[in-house]
Amino acid sequence: MLPVAALASDYSCNFNTECYESEPCGESDFTVEIRSGEDKFVTDFGTFPILAKRETAQILTTFVHTDGAVYLMSAGARTARLTVHITDGPQTITYLGQCEKTG
Repeated sequence: MLPVAALASDYSCNFNTECYESEPCGESDFTVEIRSGEDKFVTDFGTFPILAKRETAQILTTFVHTDGAVYLMSAGARTARLTVHITDGPQTITYLGQCEKTG
């Protein structure tokens, strides 16, 4: 029997649409890596521990809390949505894109 960490998948996510608060959405090139074996959420802004993750055959959900923001991501077979709740303000950014398994 394999350890639980060995059964988890890694993901690479690219978000090509960004929506800031109530402003019109625009183009984006924001990427996120999910390193399941390490329970890490990797962005251009840093690498953060994943506090909660649920992975089924249909959907991946992750929850991350940093000093300046809270990240909630849900990814299915065709689309992914990431909301970033910035604690200064507060402010919210929603990203739309796709994730694919990399491992």
